[in-house]
Amino acid sequence: MQAAPATYTPPGSDRVAWVDYAKGICILLVVMFHTVNHYEAAVGAEGWMRWIVDFSKPFRMPDFFLISGLFLSRTISSNLTTYLDKKVIHFAYFYLLWLGLTLLLTDNDVLRSNPIEFAKLYAWNIIQPTGVLWFVHMLAVFYVITRLLARLPKWMVIVAAAALQIAHHGQWLDTPSFILNRTMEYYVYFFLGYAIHQVVFDVADRAKARPWVTLAVIAGWAVCNFWLVEQNFHNVPVYGLMMGLAGALAVVEIAALLSKWKSARFLRYCGQNSIVIYLTFIFPLTILERTLASQGWIADVGTATLVILVVSAVTPLLFHLTVKRTPLIALYVRPQWAKIGGAKPKLAAAAA
Repeated sequence: MQAAPATYTPPGSDRVAWVDYAKGICILLVVMFHTVNHYEAAVGAEGWMRWIVDFSKPFRMPDFFLISGLFLSRTISSNLTTYLDKKVIHFAYFYLLWLGLTLLLTDNDVLRSNPIEFAKLYAWNIIQPTGVLWFVHMLAVFYVITRLLARLPKWMVIVAAAALQIAHHGQWLDTPSFILNRTMEYYVYFFLGYAIHQVVFDVADRAKARPWVTLAVIAGWAVCNFWLVEQNFHNVPVYGLMMGLAGALAVVEIAALLSKWKSARFLRYCGQNSIVIYLTFIFPLTILERTLASQGWIADVGTATLVILVVSAVTPLLFHLTVKRTPLIALYVRPQWAKIGGAKPKLAAAAA
Protein backbone atom coordinates (compact mmCIF):
# COMPACT_ATOMS: atom_id res chain seq x y z
CA MET A 1 0.00 0.00 0.00
CA GLN A 2 1.34 3.41 -0.96
CA ALA A 3 0.48 6.61 0.81
CA ALA A 4 -0.19 10.00 -0.69
CA PRO A 5 2.92 12.17 -0.88
CA ALA A 6 3.50 14.73 1.82
CA THR A 7 3.20 18.33 0.65
CA TYR A 8 4.58 20.25 3.58
CA THR A 9 7.24 19.90 6.23
CA PRO A 10 6.76 22.09 9.33
CA PRO A 11 9.49 24.67 9.73
CA GLY A 12 12.42 24.61 12.07
CA SER A 13 14.12 21.84 13.95
CA ASP A 14 12.66 18.52 15.07
CA ARG A 15 11.18 20.31 18.07
CA VAL A 16 8.94 23.33 17.55
CA ALA A 17 8.72 25.37 20.75
CA TRP A 18 5.04 26.29 20.64
CA VAL A 19 4.07 22.66 19.96
CA ASP A 20 5.84 21.65 23.17
CA TYR A 21 3.99 24.38 25.05
CA ALA A 22 0.68 23.22 23.58
CA LYS A 23 1.37 19.63 24.57
CA GLY A 24 2.33 20.84 28.05
CA ILE A 25 -1.03 22.59 28.39
CA CYS A 26 -2.83 19.49 27.13
CA ILE A 27 -1.13 17.02 29.44
CA LEU A 28 -1.65 19.18 32.52
CA LEU A 29 -5.34 19.54 31.65
CA VAL A 30 -5.58 15.75 31.34
CA VAL A 31 -3.88 15.19 34.70
CA MET A 32 -6.10 17.87 36.24
CA PHE A 33 -9.22 16.15 34.87
CA HIS A 34 -8.32 12.84 36.50
CA THR A 35 -7.12 14.48 39.70
CA VAL A 36 -10.30 16.49 40.22
CA ASN A 37 -12.61 13.61 39.32
CA HIS A 38 -10.78 11.08 41.50
CA TYR A 39 -10.44 13.26 44.57
CA GLU A 40 -13.88 14.83 44.47
CA ALA A 41 -15.42 11.37 44.14
CA ALA A 42 -13.35 10.15 47.09
CA VAL A 43 -14.38 12.98 49.44
CA GLY A 44 -17.88 13.55 48.09
CA ALA A 45 -17.45 17.30 47.53
CA GLU A 46 -16.46 19.72 44.78
CA GLY A 47 -13.56 22.16 44.88
CA TRP A 48 -12.65 25.38 43.11
CA MET A 49 -10.69 23.54 40.41
CA ARG A 50 -13.88 21.98 39.06
CA TRP A 51 -14.65 25.05 36.94
CA ILE A 52 -11.31 24.70 35.10
CA VAL A 53 -12.07 21.08 34.28
CA ASP A 54 -15.52 22.04 33.03
CA PHE A 55 -14.15 25.00 31.06
CA SER A 56 -11.61 22.81 29.26
CA LYS A 57 -13.97 19.92 28.57
CA PRO A 58 -14.84 20.94 24.96
CA PHE A 59 -11.21 21.15 23.81
CA ARG A 60 -9.02 19.14 26.21
CA MET A 61 -8.82 15.97 24.11
CA PRO A 62 -9.55 17.56 20.69
CA ASP A 63 -6.44 19.71 21.08
CA PHE A 64 -4.30 16.76 22.13
CA PHE A 65 -5.36 14.83 19.02
CA LEU A 66 -4.97 17.86 16.74
CA ILE A 67 -1.40 18.40 17.96
CA SER A 68 -0.65 14.67 17.60
CA GLY A 69 -1.49 14.80 13.89
CA LEU A 70 0.56 17.89 13.06
CA PHE A 71 3.79 16.18 11.98
CA LEU A 72 2.27 13.16 10.28
CA SER A 73 3.06 14.62 6.87
CA ARG A 74 6.72 13.82 7.56
CA THR A 75 6.13 10.07 7.75
CA ILE A 76 2.81 9.31 6.04
CA SER A 77 4.55 8.38 2.78
CA SER A 78 7.43 6.41 4.32
CA ASN A 79 7.71 2.70 3.62
CA LEU A 80 5.21 0.51 5.42
CA THR A 81 7.74 -1.13 7.75
CA THR A 82 9.09 2.21 8.96
CA TYR A 83 5.61 3.63 9.36
CA LEU A 84 4.35 0.67 11.37
CA ASP A 85 7.40 0.77 13.61
CA LYS A 86 7.25 4.51 14.36
CA LYS A 87 3.51 5.03 14.46
CA VAL A 88 1.91 1.74 15.49
CA ILE A 89 4.32 -0.61 17.23
CA HIS A 90 5.82 2.35 19.08
CA PHE A 91 2.56 3.18 20.84
CA ALA A 92 1.44 -0.44 21.10
CA TYR A 93 4.61 -1.26 23.04
CA PHE A 94 4.02 1.47 25.61
CA TYR A 95 0.32 0.73 25.89
CA LEU A 96 0.80 -2.99 26.49
CA LEU A 97 3.65 -2.41 28.96
CA TRP A 98 1.95 0.29 31.00
CA LEU A 99 -1.45 -1.39 30.86
CA GLY A 100 0.04 -4.27 32.82
CA LEU A 101 1.67 -1.93 35.33
CA THR A 102 -1.50 0.12 35.74
CA LEU A 103 -3.64 -2.98 36.32
CA LEU A 104 -1.17 -4.12 38.96
CA LEU A 105 -1.92 -0.86 40.76
CA THR A 106 -5.69 -0.80 40.34
CA ASP A 107 -6.56 -4.52 40.26
CA ASN A 108 -3.78 -6.31 42.14
CA ASP A 109 -6.42 -8.04 44.28
CA VAL A 110 -7.73 -9.76 41.14
CA LEU A 111 -4.21 -10.95 40.30
CA ARG A 112 -3.74 -12.40 43.79
CA SER A 113 -7.10 -14.14 43.90
CA ASN A 114 -7.47 -15.27 40.27
CA PRO A 115 -4.56 -14.82 37.83
CA ILE A 116 -6.68 -16.11 34.94
CA GLU A 117 -9.26 -13.39 35.53
CA PHE A 118 -6.44 -10.85 35.64
CA ALA A 119 -5.20 -12.10 32.25
CA LYS A 120 -8.75 -11.78 30.90
CA LEU A 121 -8.94 -8.24 32.28
CA TYR A 122 -5.67 -7.40 30.54
CA ALA A 123 -6.90 -8.82 27.23
CA TRP A 124 -10.23 -7.03 27.57
CA ASN A 125 -8.46 -3.69 27.98
CA ILE A 126 -6.78 -4.23 24.63
CA ILE A 127 -10.16 -4.68 22.94
CA GLN A 128 -11.93 -2.09 25.09
CA PRO A 129 -9.26 0.40 26.25
CA THR A 130 -11.44 2.21 28.77
CA GLY A 131 -8.66 2.90 31.28
CA VAL A 132 -6.55 6.02 31.65
CA LEU A 133 -4.18 4.92 28.86
CA TRP A 134 -6.84 4.92 26.13
CA PHE A 135 -5.28 7.94 24.38
CA VAL A 136 -2.07 6.01 23.65
CA HIS A 137 -4.10 3.10 22.29
CA MET A 138 -6.16 5.39 20.05
CA LEU A 139 -3.06 7.09 18.63
CA ALA A 140 -1.93 3.74 17.20
CA VAL A 141 -5.43 3.16 15.81
CA PHE A 142 -5.60 6.63 14.25
CA TYR A 143 -2.20 6.24 12.59
CA VAL A 144 -3.40 2.99 11.01
CA ILE A 145 -6.66 4.57 9.82
CA THR A 146 -4.88 7.58 8.35
CA ARG A 147 -2.44 5.40 6.42
CA LEU A 148 -5.33 3.39 5.00
CA LEU A 149 -7.16 6.57 3.97
CA ALA A 150 -4.09 8.44 2.71
CA ARG A 151 -4.98 8.18 -0.97
CA LEU A 152 -8.47 9.60 -0.53
CA PRO A 153 -9.03 13.34 -1.01
CA LYS A 154 -8.48 15.03 2.33
CA TRP A 155 -11.70 17.03 2.09
CA MET A 156 -13.66 13.79 1.75
CA VAL A 157 -12.13 12.32 4.90
CA ILE A 158 -12.72 15.57 6.82
CA VAL A 159 -16.39 15.67 5.81
CA ALA A 160 -16.93 12.02 6.71
CA ALA A 161 -15.08 12.32 10.03
CA ALA A 162 -16.99 15.48 10.94
CA ALA A 163 -20.30 13.81 10.10
CA LEU A 164 -19.42 10.84 12.31
CA GLN A 165 -18.39 13.18 15.15
CA ILE A 166 -21.67 15.07 14.94
CA ALA A 167 -23.70 11.85 14.78
CA HIS A 168 -21.90 10.30 17.74
CA HIS A 169 -21.88 13.51 19.77
CA GLY A 170 -25.62 13.77 19.29
CA GLN A 171 -26.02 10.14 20.40
CA TRP A 172 -27.58 9.26 17.05
CA LEU A 173 -24.79 6.80 16.31
CA ASP A 174 -23.33 4.68 19.08
CA THR A 175 -21.75 1.23 19.29
CA PRO A 176 -20.69 -1.18 22.06
CA SER A 177 -17.08 -0.66 20.95
CA PHE A 178 -14.99 1.88 22.86
CA ILE A 179 -12.55 2.07 19.94
CA LEU A 180 -15.25 2.83 17.38
CA ASN A 181 -16.92 5.40 19.63
CA ARG A 182 -13.66 7.19 20.36
CA THR A 183 -12.81 7.13 16.66
CA MET A 184 -16.11 8.79 15.81
CA GLU A 185 -15.66 11.37 18.56
CA TYR A 186 -12.00 12.34 18.05
CA TYR A 187 -10.62 11.18 14.71
CA VAL A 188 -11.75 14.36 12.96
CA TYR A 189 -9.40 16.42 15.15
CA PHE A 190 -6.45 14.10 14.57
CA PHE A 191 -6.99 14.09 10.81
CA LEU A 192 -7.40 17.87 10.73
CA GLY A 193 -4.04 18.17 12.50
CA TYR A 194 -2.54 16.23 9.60
CA ALA A 195 -4.64 17.68 6.77
CA ILE A 196 -4.49 21.38 7.66
CA HIS A 197 -1.20 21.49 9.53
CA GLN A 198 -0.11 24.45 7.39
CA VAL A 199 -3.14 26.41 8.64
CA VAL A 200 -2.33 25.53 12.25
CA PHE A 201 1.28 26.66 11.86
CA ASP A 202 0.06 29.85 10.19
CA VAL A 203 -2.23 30.51 13.17
CA ALA A 204 0.75 30.16 15.50
CA ASP A 205 2.90 32.45 13.32
CA ARG A 206 0.20 35.14 13.20
CA ALA A 207 -0.27 34.91 16.95
CA LYS A 208 3.43 35.58 17.51
CA ALA A 209 3.43 38.42 14.97
CA ARG A 210 0.48 40.23 16.61
CA PRO A 211 0.60 39.31 20.30
CA TRP A 212 -1.76 42.00 21.62
CA VAL A 213 -4.39 41.28 19.00
CA THR A 214 -4.00 37.60 19.83
CA LEU A 215 -4.53 38.29 23.54
CA ALA A 216 -7.77 40.09 22.70
CA VAL A 217 -8.91 37.15 20.54
CA ILE A 218 -8.05 34.66 23.30
CA ALA A 219 -9.95 36.74 25.86
CA GLY A 220 -13.00 36.85 23.59
CA TRP A 221 -12.81 33.11 23.00
CA ALA A 222 -12.49 32.44 26.75
CA VAL A 223 -15.64 34.44 27.53
CA CYS A 224 -17.58 32.72 24.76
CA ASN A 225 -16.34 29.25 25.74
CA PHE A 226 -17.22 29.86 29.40
CA TRP A 227 -20.75 30.98 28.52
CA LEU A 228 -21.32 28.13 26.06
CA VAL A 229 -20.15 25.57 28.62
CA GLU A 230 -22.43 27.12 31.25
CA GLN A 231 -25.32 26.76 28.80
CA ASN A 232 -24.28 23.16 28.04
CA PHE A 233 -23.78 23.88 24.34
CA HIS A 234 -20.66 21.69 24.26
CA ASN A 235 -22.96 18.66 24.45
CA VAL A 236 -25.00 19.84 21.45
CA PRO A 237 -24.10 18.40 18.02
CA VAL A 238 -22.16 20.76 15.73
CA TYR A 239 -21.60 23.16 18.65
CA GLY A 240 -19.44 20.51 20.32
CA LEU A 241 -17.35 20.09 17.17
CA MET A 242 -16.91 23.83 16.67
CA MET A 243 -16.06 24.42 20.33
CA GLY A 244 -13.46 21.67 20.15
CA LEU A 245 -11.81 23.25 17.11
CA ALA A 246 -12.01 26.79 18.50
CA GLY A 247 -10.53 25.70 21.81
CA ALA A 248 -7.76 23.73 20.12
CA LEU A 249 -6.75 26.76 18.05
CA ALA A 250 -6.94 28.99 21.13
CA VAL A 251 -4.46 26.68 22.86
CA VAL A 252 -2.23 26.94 19.78
CA GLU A 253 -2.32 30.74 20.09
CA ILE A 254 -1.62 30.65 23.84
CA ALA A 255 1.28 28.27 23.24
CA ALA A 256 2.63 30.49 20.46
CA LEU A 257 2.66 33.52 22.77
CA LEU A 258 4.35 31.58 25.56
CA SER A 259 7.05 30.43 23.15
CA LYS A 260 7.52 34.00 21.82
CA TRP A 261 7.94 35.40 25.32
CA LYS A 262 9.86 32.32 26.55
CA SER A 263 7.54 32.15 29.54
CA ALA A 264 6.52 29.20 31.70
CA ARG A 265 9.40 27.04 30.52
CA PHE A 266 8.36 24.25 32.86
CA LEU A 267 5.22 23.99 30.75
CA ARG A 268 7.38 23.39 27.69
CA TYR A 269 9.38 20.75 29.56
CA CYS A 270 6.11 19.01 30.41
CA GLY A 271 5.20 19.10 26.74
CA GLN A 272 8.54 17.65 25.69
CA ASN A 273 7.88 14.79 28.09
CA SER A 274 4.11 14.59 27.74
CA ILE A 275 4.03 10.83 27.19
CA VAL A 276 6.28 10.28 30.20
CA ILE A 277 3.72 12.13 32.33
CA TYR A 278 0.77 10.46 30.64
CA LEU A 279 2.08 6.94 31.18
CA THR A 280 3.06 7.48 34.80
CA PHE A 281 0.85 10.08 36.48
CA ILE A 282 -1.87 7.68 37.61
CA PHE A 283 0.55 6.08 40.12
CA PRO A 284 1.37 9.14 42.27
CA LEU A 285 -2.18 10.40 41.75
CA THR A 286 -3.76 7.23 43.11
CA ILE A 287 -1.43 6.98 46.11
CA LEU A 288 -1.73 10.65 47.11
CA GLU A 289 -5.47 10.85 46.45
CA ARG A 290 -6.15 7.87 48.71
CA THR A 291 -3.85 9.25 51.40
CA LEU A 292 -5.31 12.77 51.46
CA ALA A 293 -8.89 11.54 51.22
CA SER A 294 -8.45 9.18 54.17
CA GLN A 295 -6.28 11.42 56.36
CA GLY A 296 -7.92 14.78 55.63
CA TRP A 297 -4.65 16.69 55.94
CA ILE A 298 -5.85 19.42 53.56
CA ALA A 299 -9.33 20.67 54.38
CA ASP A 300 -9.99 22.63 51.19
CA VAL A 301 -10.91 20.31 48.32
CA GLY A 302 -9.57 22.64 45.61
CA THR A 303 -6.22 23.07 47.33
CA ALA A 304 -5.93 19.32 47.85
CA THR A 305 -6.54 18.66 44.16
CA LEU A 306 -3.96 21.29 43.23
CA VAL A 307 -1.37 19.54 45.43
CA ILE A 308 -2.22 16.18 43.86
CA LEU A 309 -1.99 17.71 40.38
CA VAL A 310 1.48 19.15 40.98
CA VAL A 311 2.80 15.95 42.54
CA SER A 312 1.23 13.78 39.82
CA ALA A 313 2.84 15.87 37.07
CA VAL A 314 6.28 16.34 38.65
CA THR A 315 6.82 12.81 39.98
CA PRO A 316 6.90 11.15 36.51
CA LEU A 317 9.47 13.69 35.34
CA LEU A 318 11.69 13.04 38.36
CA PHE A 319 11.28 9.29 37.98
CA HIS A 320 12.20 9.51 34.31
CA LEU A 321 15.38 11.43 35.15
CA THR A 322 16.20 8.84 37.83
CA VAL A 323 15.93 5.81 35.53
CA LYS A 324 17.42 7.46 32.47
CA ARG A 325 20.74 5.63 32.73
CA THR A 326 19.39 2.35 34.11
CA PRO A 327 17.68 -0.68 32.52
CA LEU A 328 14.36 0.80 33.68
CA ILE A 329 14.62 3.30 30.85
CA ALA A 330 12.84 0.58 28.84
CA LEU A 331 9.71 1.99 30.49
CA TYR A 332 10.11 5.05 28.24
CA VAL A 333 12.44 3.97 25.44
CA ARG A 334 11.63 0.93 23.33
CA PRO A 335 14.39 -1.68 23.46
CA GLN A 336 15.77 -3.01 20.19
CA TRP A 337 13.81 -6.27 20.39
CA ALA A 338 10.56 -4.26 20.27
CA LYS A 339 11.46 -2.68 16.94
CA ILE A 340 11.21 -3.69 13.32
CA GLY A 341 13.34 -2.43 10.48
CA GLY A 342 16.44 -1.71 12.57
CA ALA A 343 15.20 1.58 14.01
CA LYS A 344 17.27 3.19 16.73
CA PRO A 345 15.91 3.52 20.30
CA LYS A 346 13.72 6.58 20.73
CA LEU A 347 12.32 8.30 23.78
CA ALA A 348 8.57 7.80 24.02
CA ALA A 349 7.99 11.50 24.51
CA ALA A 350 9.64 12.41 21.25
CA ALA A 351 7.07 10.61 19.15
CA ALA A 352 3.90 11.80 20.83
